[in-house]
Amino acid sequence: MSSDSPLELKKELLDDFYAECDELLTSIRAELTRLEATVDGRDPDPGTIEALFRHLHSLKGISAIVGLRPAEQLAHGAEDLLRALSKKTVRLSPVILEALQVATQRLGQIVSGHRRRKALPDIGEILKQLRQLVPARTKPPMESAAVSEASPEVKADPLEAARQQGLQLYSVSFSPSANLDARGVNVNAVRERLKAIGQIVRATPSVREGSIVFEFVVGVRETPADFAPWENDGLHFEAIPASAPDGETARTAQSRDAEDAESLSLTPSHIVRVDLARLDELMRITGEMVIHRSRLEERINQEKSGPGLKEVNLALARSLRELREAISRVRMVPIAEIFTRMPFVVRDLVRNSEKKVRVSLEGHQTEVDKYLVERLKEPLLHLVRNAFAHGIESPAERTAAGKPPEATILLRARSAGEALVIQIRDDGRGVDLVALAARASALGLKVPESLDAGSALRILCTPGFSTRDEADLAAGRGVGMAVVANTVRELGGTLALDSTLGLGTEFTLRLPLTLSIAEAIIVSVGQETCAVPQSAVDEIIQPSAGEARLIQGTTVIPYRGSLLPIIRLRTMFKLPDTPGGTLTVLVVSSERGAIGLVVDRVRAQREIVIRPLADRLLRVPGISGATELGDGRPILILDPVAITQGVVRPPSDSPVDANLPEARVS
Repeated sequence: MSSDSPLELKKELLDDFYAECDELLTSIRAELTRLEATVDGRDPDPGTIEALFRHLHSLKGISAIVGLRPAEQLAHGAEDLLRALSKKTVRLSPVILEALQVATQRLGQIVSGHRRRKALPDIGEILKQLRQLVPARTKPPMESAAVSEASPEVKADPLEAARQQGLQLYSVSFSPSANLDARGVNVNAVRERLKAIGQIVRATPSVREGSIVFEFVVGVRETPADFAPWENDGLHFEAIPASAPDGETARTAQSRDAEDAESLSLTPSHIVRVDLARLDELMRITGEMVIHRSRLEERINQEKSGPGLKEVNLALARSLRELREAISRVRMVPIAEIFTRMPFVVRDLVRNSEKKVRVSLEGHQTEVDKYLVERLKEPLLHLVRNAFAHGIESPAERTAAGKPPEATILLRARSAGEALVIQIRDDGRGVDLVALAARASALGLKVPESLDAGSALRILCTPGFSTRDEADLAAGRGVGMAVVANTVRELGGTLALDSTLGLGTEFTLRLPLTLSIAEAIIVSVGQETCAVPQSAVDEIIQPSAGEARLIQGTTVIPYRGSLLPIIRLRTMFKLPDTPGGTLTVLVVSSERGAIGLVVDRVRAQREIVIRPLADRLLRVPGISGATELGDGRPILILDPVAITQGVVRPPSDSPVDANLPEARVS
């Protein structure tokens, strides 16, 4: 058994520990959110209590394995409180819920500090509070009543107590079998034999590879002269060093506490943790295979090969698509990883203010690419803080406005085709467009004459802009919304604002579910070939060029009983226009409505590998990346979101549109 310190354990083992801690803490937060719904007097769901107990017990166990004693002690204290709740010796109250939430938050800080090798937070106060909330008659008998409340230590080590008696400690394992049982060698007989040679300090059953193994720690004054008879009866002895490492003490503590987990399942796990970088590498290799298949298809078309080779190519295409979809599914994780953190964020803000706010979560089981989850943590945090700081009124203001004193911040997620839609809504005061325009003018920003939701959003996302003169812990620095807008744009998504004065504000984020390989429409504009993500295109239409009209400087065409604004990519690329009788228009969806992109020709629909433009000097508004087709030439991927939202504006002196008839507006 190794005597290395916890920080000297293999990096792979610690990485597994941190990954499992993240999963367990996410599950604990989700269960606490469910538990919060029953604080109003209803009996808590036993399944929720059991799940919390199981997650905390697992966290305590793995913390013991790596020697993270504070996390082990704190999880044990929370377990005791949950045990009292399950036995109904205490009733769920806001105080108990708050203690469990603070304990969970402190557990996350302990794990984070251990990962970064920083000083760990003090657990004395919260541990004392957890103990005070547990009635004395429900505390486990193994816990010493003489332990000082001010001390974070939970219980004395029985191994050390045995050593102080002068006993030599041995670890003894016994695996029962039918052959041994036929000879009368069973666990009861083994227990009696061990008692005959010494003192059983600890006895714990466990499961190894589907078989039950009984582990004993025995203290003896005289070491047996010959272990051969014991070995023949299925017992294996191993001496425990006089100074057992922290890992050994923690492991045996974990085994002891397993007896308290009556409902802990011992079923085998079918989950394998894989580093995200390895999945990225798999996706990269799959992307290379997609490019090679495109080259193969191009060569087959050039050689005019027979149907047999084309059939093989189609089969290869199907297999690659299935491989890509399978890898994408592996990368998918519930967005609850982010959502379940937000109630804790709001609770911290509430603690330092007079506001009353509850967080409601919907669709938190919606699955999204792990990369997106990591990138969205900061933007969603900013949006929730802004909702609390700028949107939510004080209880007195809400009561005067006829609203309940407690405000609600809603986080909702859903998948819409190949896109993820996230909404953050509050029922606060809403955005005052007049006040916003005045503030923007005072800061020297350009304000349009007619301020709508889109213009207001652009002002709010301007770096350095804030409606406050002084910053606090929640908002006021003028960076939050800029971070949100930049991150959403970098991810190829859209951000929309919907606000009603006095009723509330809603931000909507629309993002692609995956970012590596996507379906695209290949188009031509002059001599240039470009790709447009298929998820952004609703349909392709071909109206007559004579139907185009100008309305207040915007070119529009009739579309489904209404009008569709169009943008000519030839004009945007500053290419000479060629008059024609028919327009080819890609109808692009956005939160503000549909807009048409006019191209010369639609060439094909392809599966493409997205290569982002990492060099800042190469980044161009309206271009989201590049890809490669079968001929080996790189082509640019257009960003229809940036184009349709005005990030890229066509020249105002468009020679063709200037000659269009001006339509009358009634």
